[in-house]
Amino acid sequence: MDKWFRRIDTLLLLGALSFVLFFVMPAFFGIRPVRVLSGSMKPEIVEGDMVYIQSCREEDVQTGDVIAFENGNGQMVLHRVIRREEEGFITKGDANDREDFQPVSAEDLIGILAVRFPKGSWLYEMMSSKTMRRVLLLSGLVRIVVYFFRRFSR
Repeated sequence: MDKWFRRIDTLLLLGALSFVLFFVMPAFFGIRPVRVLSGSMKPEIVEGDMVYIQSCREEDVQTGDVIAFENGNGQMVLHRVIRREEEGFITKGDANDREDFQPVSAEDLIGILAVRFPKGSWLYEMMSSKTMRRVLLLSGLVRIVVYFFRRFSR
C-alpha cells in the first residue's frame, strides 16, 4: 500500500512541477503560453498547437516575425508581419489571401512568437482544467497531512 501511495504521490508531484514549469515560470520571463484556435497561420502554425509569446518592444519586431496582437474585438491574433508603415505593422495570416484590415499599433502589440509546440494545446487544456487543479491541490494537502502525521506520530 505504501509503495503505491508513493508512486501516485510522485506522479502527482511531477504533474504539479510540470504545471509550474510550463505555465507559471514563463510569466516571470515575460512569456505567455497560448493555445492556437484558428488555422490562419497554416501550414507553419495549426489549430491545436501551443505557442509561447515573448513580450517585446515595437523596435524588436522585424518583417517576417510572427506577432501576437489584440484586434479591434479584443481578441488575440497571431499573424506574420509583412511590412511596417507609419500607422503600424501590416500583418497577414499565412493561410489568408489578403492582409489584415487594420495596421497593428504599438499599443495592440502583445509580443513575438518565441516557441511553438506542435499539437501541444492538449497539455494546456489538461493542466489548466478545474479537475486537474483540484487533484493537484488535494495531493498537496495530502502531502502536508502525511508529513505531519509521520512527524508527530512517533
